[in-house]
Amino acid sequence: MNIDFKKLEKELAEQKVYDAWQYVKSLQETLGYMSMSYNLLNKIYEHRKSILESTKNEIFQTALEKGNASITQDELNRTNLDIAGYQIDDVAFLKKTIIEFFHYARVSMDVLFQIINAGLLGDKAYPVADKGLLGKVLTEINKIQDFANLKQQLSQVNNNDEYNYLRAFDNYIKHIKTILVTVKNSFMIGKVDEFYINEFFYDNVFYEQVDALVKVKEIYDYVINTVDEILKEVHSQVPNCLDNSQRIQEIKFNMQVQKNESGDKIDFITFYIEVENDLSELPNEIKVYPLIIKPNDEIHSFDFRFDKLFVKKRNVNNDEDSIVGYAELKNGLETNEFYRVFEVKTGSYSDFIKYLSEFKNRNQTISMNLHAMEGQIIAYDNK
Repeated sequence: MNIDFKKLEKELAEQKVYDAWQYVKSLQETLGYMSMSYNLLNKIYEHRKSILESTKNEIFQTALEKGNASITQDELNRTNLDIAGYQIDDVAFLKKTIIEFFHYARVSMDVLFQIINAGLLGDKAYPVADKGLLGKVLTEINKIQDFANLKQQLSQVNNNDEYNYLRAFDNYIKHIKTILVTVKNSFMIGKVDEFYINEFFYDNVFYEQVDALVKVKEIYDYVINTVDEILKEVHSQVPNCLDNSQRIQEIKFNMQVQKNESGDKIDFITFYIEVENDLSELPNEIKVYPLIIKPNDEIHSFDFRFDKLFVKKRNVNNDEDSIVGYAELKNGLETNEFYRVFEVKTGSYSDFIKYLSEFKNRNQTISMNLHAMEGQIIAYDNK
């Protein structure tokens, strides 16, 4: 693939759609599994034919030399695979692997649509589990002139024969639950060499019997090329993200640590975001994910699993004068939110003091990446 994934990651981070990066990583992984399945199918079927041919020749040679030869189960089992000492019937393995190939190819395409959904729609993205995602994303993309080329690419996917075959095969196996693969090879007598995906009927469309390896190569090439072209277009369009106005990645912190011989103890941690003057600069809800891009382009971030942060005026060092409000976690921690939703509320220094006084009584595990935020740590000896 011709994608510079490091540059893509940085672009997603800079445009505050870093939640799309998790799907990019998943895409790389599922494409790897698809490629693994593709190579296994070709290697194992070639191995099967080679073993059958060499075994046939060996038996004929024995018959010529001794006047007779027998065929035992041992000869028939030579095509079996030995994986870590576990004997596997190669025909069963081929059937299993072709199902996996189609599944990972389908998942790769689905994850590609999630990258578009998260990376280009931002706060307007559809839920992860939304059915019919391709159609809905296509409808949304169609409204934006900057995405005209991407719209054409997605329309081509929706109407492509290879994509429709891929989707139909995967759905048929998943929902109707019959195996569509035939593997037959002559041994000793005949010239049968069959590795087919059988005909099937799904969603009012009839799909004819096809050579399995030919179809697998067609699907493999289609997925690789389609992902490459669409991902390049997505990369170029990330700066035109539909909406990232609620997202905040610049989080600051103050932490006070008590040092003693039995171990350091955190007195408190406070998190805050900065505004120029007041809360009118923020929407009623913000979406928080601490992230910093270092000068060497390293990206540091973490899942913000805290329930409150404060809003301060920039360049005002006195907490009493700087605090203009706070934001509270809206939906709890047990969600699929990447940028966690916080409700912005009017507040004052008294809310800050109350938070500090209650901090030690909070039942929470403190886990964070200090490299993902700017802040201050005050440490003192408890002697």
